[in-house]
Amino acid sequence: MKRNCLLVLIAILFPLMAMGQWPMRSQGPWEKGAFETRQYRNLFTEMGYRPNEVEKKLKEVFDDVFHGPNKVYFEVGDSMGYISDIKNHDVRTEGMSYGLMIAVQFGEKDIFDRLWRWSKKYMQHQDGIREGYFAWSCKTDGTRNSQGAASDGELYFITALLFASNQWGDNTGINYKAEAQHILNCIQPKEYEPEQRGGFGGFGGPQQTGSQKMFLIDPETQLITFTPDGFGQRYTDPSYHIPAFYEVWARWADDGRSDFWYECARKSREFLHKAIHPETGLNPDMCQYDGSELQMPRFPGRPPGQPQGQQGQQQGQQAQPQAPRRNGNSNFRYDSWRVPMNITLDYEWSCADRDWQRQYGERIQNFLYSQGIDTFVDQYRVDGTLPEGNEILPAGGFRKLRHSIGLVATSAAASMLCSHDKRKEFVKALWEAKHEPFEDGYFDAYYDGLLRLFAFMHLSGHYRIIFPPAMREMKTDHLSATIDTGAGGKILSLKYDDKEVISQSPMPEAFGSTFWTSPQNEWNWPPVQEFDKYPYEIERDGNPLVITSAVSPKLGLRIKKEFTTDDRSHALIVKYSIINAGTTARKVAPWEITRVPNEGLIFFDAPVDGITPAGLMSFTASDGAAWYQTDEARENRKVNADGKGWLAYLNNGLLLLKKFDDLSPTQPAPGEAEIQVYVNRGKTYIELESQGAYTNLAPGESLTWTVRWQLEPYNGTAPSKQLVKQAKKILKIKN
Repeated sequence: MKRNCLLVLIAILFPLMAMGQWPMRSQGPWEKGAFETRQYRNLFTEMGYRPNEVEKKLKEVFDDVFHGPNKVYFEVGDSMGYISDIKNHDVRTEGMSYGLMIAVQFGEKDIFDRLWRWSKKYMQHQDGIREGYFAWSCKTDGTRNSQGAASDGELYFITALLFASNQWGDNTGINYKAEAQHILNCIQPKEYEPEQRGGFGGFGGPQQTGSQKMFLIDPETQLITFTPDGFGQRYTDPSYHIPAFYEVWARWADDGRSDFWYECARKSREFLHKAIHPETGLNPDMCQYDGSELQMPRFPGRPPGQPQGQQGQQQGQQAQPQAPRRNGNSNFRYDSWRVPMNITLDYEWSCADRDWQRQYGERIQNFLYSQGIDTFVDQYRVDGTLPEGNEILPAGGFRKLRHSIGLVATSAAASMLCSHDKRKEFVKALWEAKHEPFEDGYFDAYYDGLLRLFAFMHLSGHYRIIFPPAMREMKTDHLSATIDTGAGGKILSLKYDDKEVISQSPMPEAFGSTFWTSPQNEWNWPPVQEFDKYPYEIERDGNPLVITSAVSPKLGLRIKKEFTTDDRSHALIVKYSIINAGTTARKVAPWEITRVPNEGLIFFDAPVDGITPAGLMSFTASDGAAWYQTDEARENRKVNADGKGWLAYLNNGLLLLKKFDDLSPTQPAPGEAEIQVYVNRGKTYIELESQGAYTNLAPGESLTWTVRWQLEPYNGTAPSKQLVKQAKKILKIKN
């Protein structure tokens, strides 16, 4: 029957694959973010695009930005590089910090280091009141167009540097974490005397007098400023709000301000609720900290690529207030495009505001869809009406409304938030959009190109939190164990010198040693993700290594694992704890599952006639043990046995021995057993399983269960009395 189903499935898939399509694998909304799960959706493949085509397209979009004929990345000498807003002939902290984030996401260390060296040399102030901040705009030769900072640059610089520290360490020529910490220390509030012209930030605005404080984060509201000084610190830009970035700082900056950064994330989410129109989902370009319309004379805005003071003034002169019919700063326009993408990122990484974020995603897509999926324009008043005259912010010498690929990209990224069918059309529109000049010659390789790349990263599952190295290696003279704290706390490798005993199969669920709770009928399939897939928190890093899982909402249980090596006996000792973190009592048993190659010999002390189901696997009895010589079969098989507290596996000249509590027949969980062996169909892998006693845990109570792993060289492959004797001697088991 299974074979017939497979033939039907192939008949369905083959025509789709031949047409370059892939069957849709839609997923529901996420309840947990990647900080907890380390999982990322590929919405393209969910919607039917072939995985290899998605990867190819992502590479093409990356190459367009960094290597193609319309690239915006340029290398300088042997060690530096910059990203330029081509049409305005300058380099901005916006583009440089975006470039750093993209480079670290793609693992492009050379690009990252080049961009950072240019930023540090030409843009970052090394002393004075602005120390640590970055001049927001420079010429391509490094000459500064403005001394002041734009706060979004610092936001991205810090986060990208922390990710670089996590990914590459701090000993490869740049101490990334120290650079991030330096910026974090410099952005704390400090006194300054305002300059006489143009506001301290360099964006114009009413002149400030008397002693002032400079800060990136407004200390009263804990919201990011538009600029960290002058008039610009009296208001904010909704597109600068990326709450998940603060969570990155809280976790890995090690600057002593974790609680403050977590609170900034919370306040930023609250702010977005206020700043975004409840019907259209549109947000203003700039606004007050309470989300209300910006109350100030309209100064020339800063569209993508517009150097300060170039709209109607000579560069460097103080900007003069204008009085348009309406305040264009309160409209949805260039900066505003980033908000759908930023909220998507917070949803993907944190999921802390998921209900509102999902509603927001569908709200803004519904509005843009009502304007025409192929015709919505790039600037609106937040109520959805069209701007007029001087309200329309020009770019590249044009004052014109367009169907810009930058907004096509970010509105498509918001599909990650949505469940409605319209999201498919937004994703399709981005996939098919061509980044090329408009009929009148306008072309933005820089801003449109970068936002397009970010959107493809989101939708393909390639915009990720970069955690510190999750792998931990524990060693004795001959034994080495590798534990993945970032994915279920699994033991991925156990070697004696250079010989491996654990399965390294790439098949899903076919590698490593994991831990579940028993009985299985409490959770069915798949295994509880908090225990088997999600990251474990490191409580103690060393020997012992102590890691703890998140609480399973379904079971109310938490798992702790403590790994210790014994240098004298080439042993790995694993102490498992199950903690009842719920409010009701639960009965539960510990369960260790170790996957090994389907090769070699399995043996343990148990009567063959007690192995159930009888005859399912060809165990034989001799020399005081039950023996199973691995074989190949078309079906999956699993047996239970009442052992004597140990289990052995011989393969490739290595003898793996496990010692655990010997249970009476009544102690395992219902339907389970002290020893279990699962053989996957074909010559793939085998699971060696052992379980502890079924125990009642009151709220707050825990149980502990220890498994001692020994790994020794052994010459021989056949069952023998000598092999059983050797196993018991190593495990110190009396006959």
